[in-house]
Amino acid sequence: MAQALFFLNAAIWLLFGVSSVLRLTSATSGHALTAVVVATLMFGNAAAMLWSGVAIGQRQKRFYALALAVLLINIVLTFTDQFGLFDLLTLLIDVALLGILLASARA
Repeated sequence: MAQALFFLNAAIWLLFGVSSVLRLTSATSGHALTAVVVATLMFGNAAAMLWSGVAIGQRQKRFYALALAVLLINIVLTFTDQFGLFDLLTLLIDVALLGILLASARA
């Protein structure tokens, strides 16, 4: 279940990144650099989510710890920008994943 949610989260962030790149064509020169940075961060987040999904399949505590770190960073960063519907969606997935990982660590 956790792997599937990590993969879903990775797909969402990949779509966000692609959407940001597509918006680059309409960005003014002053905002183009910002759009590139934002898209790069979104692709990085997608990669971190994908890696976390693959890594927890190894069932090693160090990978659980790193996956938890990815989730916690993602949760904190969700509140540092404008909060909208898509932020709520990823936040709910992140919180569900956090609960699953914490419950499985205790088992």
